[in-house]
Amino acid sequence: MRRLLLVLVVGGVSCAPAERAGTAREAIYGGTVAPDDRAVFFVQFANGGACSGALIAPRTILTAAHCVDSPIASVSNEVMGWEGTRYRVVQQRSYSGTPGDWTPDLGLVLLAEAPPVTPLRWMAAGPMPQVGTLVRHVGYGITEAGSFGERRQVTIPITGAGAPGQFGVSLTSGANGQGICSGDSGGPALVRDGASEVIAGVHSYGNFMCGTSSGSALIFPYHRFVEDWLAQHEAASCARDRRCVAGCVPADLDCTCGPDGQCSPSCIDGDDPDCPASCAPDSVCSPAQLCPVDLDCLPTGTQCLRESQCASRVCLNDPQNPSTYCSVSCATTPCPTGFQCSAQATCVKAQRTALPAGSACQRGDLCANGMKCSAALGAPARCIQACESSLTCLGGMGCDFSQGVCVPSPPIVLDAGLEGVGPVPKEGCSSVPFPSVVLALLVVRRKR
Repeated sequence: MRRLLLVLVVGGVSCAPAERAGTAREAIYGGTVAPDDRAVFFVQFANGGACSGALIAPRTILTAAHCVDSPIASVSNEVMGWEGTRYRVVQQRSYSGTPGDWTPDLGLVLLAEAPPVTPLRWMAAGPMPQVGTLVRHVGYGITEAGSFGERRQVTIPITGAGAPGQFGVSLTSGANGQGICSGDSGGPALVRDGASEVIAGVHSYGNFMCGTSSGSALIFPYHRFVEDWLAQHEAASCARDRRCVAGCVPADLDCTCGPDGQCSPSCIDGDDPDCPASCAPDSVCSPAQLCPVDLDCLPTGTQCLRESQCASRVCLNDPQNPSTYCSVSCATTPCPTGFQCSAQATCVKAQRTALPAGSACQRGDLCANGMKCSAALGAPARCIQACESSLTCLGGMGCDFSQGVCVPSPPIVLDAGLEGVGPVPKEGCSSVPFPSVVLALLVVRRKR
């Protein structure tokens, strides 16, 4: 499928050579060298494109679909470890879906031989990590110094979830010059799972500016794509691959979720062949009581992208919460704690009382329209007029851009300088009269 084209320029160096033209691109910005991540490879293609990828089975590299969404150009397609060893690619596949189904940016590559590296675990079951959870990005992309091809890492918090355009459900992260950029596409987004890490997503798309918000395609909603590949190309393992292996820690989900005639709640991802097909991850929440587990169902109050993620089929926002969240009807039953019944008979998050201008406030308090809780005028913090420009502020006030509020501003006094006394200087470059100096400066500025 056609994906978003981003043209990134950093320090005068175009990021386009990092990946094939016509693809979304993503490099580690604001990070450090990652010498220990030997399971993360530099994925190089015969047409000159390059991405990152992670080994998830002896011969399988997980990467982005837009890195492998065309036929193999030649046998020179290969992946390379940081130590310089090259491994030939013999097969590749990108996730294929139907138009409009939010196709995830996931791809797979099969190597001719297994590298001497321990594969990384990947997240076969949800739920999605919570906002604020630390995620570690690893990749070979362009850095803030303009270098490329060095494996680097950066650890930053997850800022949210989304599904822009036709991309699959993704986690988002990155800000303040830290994140991913061109050439990092396909690299792993790692989160902590107990004492070790697991790949939660694959670097997928981003903004025009490196180190700002970007997305990594989640794996668990589409785990069958990976399972089918592993069942076809790799030996049975503790990973989700439709084959039960005893003695795994944690237990192999293929054993827990195997066909045994019972729709079991112990199948933590809901993908039990004995349960209705709608219980499996499919981006749609099944009706209440139909499934013992359905990871597509978001709890009331949790941010939602569309109605089908909520059991009640109600996804709304309110005047104090611009982001949409799952709700329920209060036409016949009371709202849960922390919610109140609206005029439309739906439960909205309990609305806070807006404090008037000048009121003492604390972090998290809501000030009246146009006001912001700030300590710019001294302790204690008060509700002060918010601003983005001094034009917003009343007379005698100016905008404190560091805090975004109006503060007293002293009048501007133009200093005319000392009055000249003495003989008239000679004419020349060093003695241009004052009005001419001003005019000359203005002319120079206009030319610039």
